[in-house]
Amino acid sequence: MATLGSREDVGRKLLQLKEQLEQEKSQRSEMQGEYKSVMKQLKQDHGVESLEQGEKKIKQQKKELDEMEEAIQEQVEEVEGLMEEEDND
Repeated sequence: MATLGSREDVGRKLLQLKEQLEQEKSQRSEMQGEYKSVMKQLKQDHGVESLEQGEKKIKQQKKELDEMEEAIQEQVEEVEGLMEEEDND
């Protein structure tokens, strides 16, 4: 048979669990709000509607940047070659 003290302990534990659950619900709501805000910002600033689209766009832009860097390097080497030719003349 349960004693009065053990019932109070169970009652306190239940209240603690209830409070913890309420805190976690509150944190979840905050995090959902922050997530929605970040996703809205991502769409406004970069025109993507998901993290997957964002990652895809980053890869595409990195590829384009690498290609531009390679083209610039080729042009620099060409200019350096022309300058060496002028020095030899």
